[in-house]
Amino acid sequence: MPEGKRPARDEFVNPYTFVQLPKGDPEVGWRTEPAGHDRLADGRFSGVLDVELTARSPLLLRNAYADSEGAFPRRAMPGFSEPVPYLPGSSLAGAVRSLHETLAGGCLRIFNGDFRPGYRDQVRRRPDGWRLARVAEVDENGVPLRMERCPEEAVWVESAVLERALGGASQLKTGARVTLLGRGERKLDRWQLEDPSQVRGGGDWVVLLTHAGTRRKDRKSPEGRGKLRGRYFCATGELEGVVRDVSFADGMWESFLDAVDDTDDMRRYRQDPSGGDEKPEWVDVEHPKDQRFMGRRIAARRRLYEDQVLWVLPEVTGATMLTVKDMALAVVWRHAGGVDKASQRVPMRASACRDPRQLCPSCRIFGSADTEGGLRDKGAEQRSYRGHLRFGDAIPREAYDTTREYLPPMGSPKPGAGQFYLNRSDGSEGKTCDEKNDRPLREWGSQGDGRGTRGLRGRKQYWLTGTHADRPYFRAREAKRTVFHEDLYEPGNKMLSEGESVRAGSVFTAQVRFENLDEAELGGLLCALDPALLLRAHDAQDPEAETPEYGWAVGGGRPLGFGTVTSRVTVTLLENAASRYLGEEPPSLSVEEAVSAFRRTASKELKDIWKRQLTKVLRLDWAEPHQVWYPPAGRLPEPGDPLNPEVLAPSFTFWKETSGGRAEDARFPYRQLPSAAAPSPTMRVIPQDKKEGR
Repeated sequence: MPEGKRPARDEFVNPYTFVQLPKGDPEVGWRTEPAGHDRLADGRFSGVLDVELTARSPLLLRNAYADSEGAFPRRAMPGFSEPVPYLPGSSLAGAVRSLHETLAGGCLRIFNGDFRPGYRDQVRRRPDGWRLARVAEVDENGVPLRMERCPEEAVWVESAVLERALGGASQLKTGARVTLLGRGERKLDRWQLEDPSQVRGGGDWVVLLTHAGTRRKDRKSPEGRGKLRGRYFCATGELEGVVRDVSFADGMWESFLDAVDDTDDMRRYRQDPSGGDEKPEWVDVEHPKDQRFMGRRIAARRRLYEDQVLWVLPEVTGATMLTVKDMALAVVWRHAGGVDKASQRVPMRASACRDPRQLCPSCRIFGSADTEGGLRDKGAEQRSYRGHLRFGDAIPREAYDTTREYLPPMGSPKPGAGQFYLNRSDGSEGKTCDEKNDRPLREWGSQGDGRGTRGLRGRKQYWLTGTHADRPYFRAREAKRTVFHEDLYEPGNKMLSEGESVRAGSVFTAQVRFENLDEAELGGLLCALDPALLLRAHDAQDPEAETPEYGWAVGGGRPLGFGTVTSRVTVTLLENAASRYLGEEPPSLSVEEAVSAFRRTASKELKDIWKRQLTKVLRLDWAEPHQVWYPPAGRLPEPGDPLNPEVLAPSFTFWKETSGGRAEDARFPYRQLPSAAAPSPTMRVIPQDKKEGR
């Protein structure tokens, strides 16, 4: 076995990789004025393409319409007695545009340039100076205008003592008022009050409740006889009775919002924002051992509320002003990843097109819309360009049945995971931060950035599959269709979802109408509809080698193996101005000529991306199907061997032990996602129960 090569059972392939963004200066004419819609110009073509799509893995489309509730879209069509599954033209347009942007090096249309991740703080005592404070007044956006601080250090009181003083757990919540007759004893470098006779309901002391997840489930019995239920302490502080106007240190409020964004509270809110955030959402605080109700806290939001209690690092400036230098919703809180936003971690040329007279290759044919927020009373300014393409719905060859799918959690992307999302640095591989309290190398703004700013890797692409039955999801649900909903996760998990799929082998046909495209633009469209037209030129010339298959993806569930299609494109109508308006013979332009014209417009850097990366990323089963899964809790067995679904649970250990961080007695070497151009996309499995730190 070659040095460094491990058995396949010890390895996995992350479901997604990244295709590099071109970094060099754009070539002349890369952003230029589009053709317009007023006339069919000389050297330009209009026409119709017929596209045949073959599903190489089951297709999963859901939520195509507001009331679809996860159902595969259906509609009545000629030749069918009942509504049949189909692929909406809007879904095809989105998928094809995304691929065209990758092939042509187009701009990043769907990209939040203001994003900056938040990370959980290490569990340690906050530095001196932090105090509790009450929000007295906020503006319409929830930004604090006035606060009342607690000038003295907080006192920690056990929740059971507070429950007794307030008349039960239902009365214990963030902002509750009590009176403390003493400060207790100094324990664990903080004041801790445990005497129930020293706590009364009502008064000038405020209480802060936070999530109990970081508390211990058990504690040692003082007599040494087994374990007792863990204790939950709440921070309390005595208000000073003076309400002050608030100002923030430079960038502090923005850093607080970025830290809030990555909380579980915000992830749940984004899944269902129907309740709004004008009023606080009260969340039950439950003991981590037995889920006993202990009180209520305010869910984290991108705003604060009147009477909300939180931690601040204050500085009194004058009689009426309070400058807040930092802020946290819990003593173990979060911090923003450095100072650079996502827009500063991508090449300038990748920024979204804003001027409709200067558009990238993708925006010139698919269209562009730039909506900038204006002043509150003046609305917004919109600068748009209508595209030159119309995608029809993809019609099924026959009335395909659908299958109900019980899907595991598929959360939103987490670009803060620098192991995967930030540019790979061979010099950082296997390293750790310098000191135990330094931020791990995976974090934005950590030592991993070195002297500059690590860029984002590029455009996310999911590995394609032609043998879906070997993918872990399909192997697990083969034995029990509801395995993820009934065995691996609690039924109440809000991240679980359902959908409907159409079987692999299904065939759909669609028409794409194009107007006023030149030879190279038509070639780029053809390559986006069938990437094999572009990539087969890079195949090995060995006549005995198996011919690779190239495809693309449509619909949802791509991390699980859904959505892979291969395609065949036929030009059924091609016109120029002379043939359309003067009745002359149709122009002679072959598919090969159009593709060659598109190839000639590409830079050397882009062609290198096609050859080294896209020939792998868009190739069916380049990644071994049985290995493709998010970091698993255990080894993934070979096809044909039994698969225990438990190994498909997430390995939180993986993320910790590849972070490039340090603890008191352990190091966690930085491990990075292989490049899309790497000879192998595999990474080593770190089981959930394995301690790899050394």
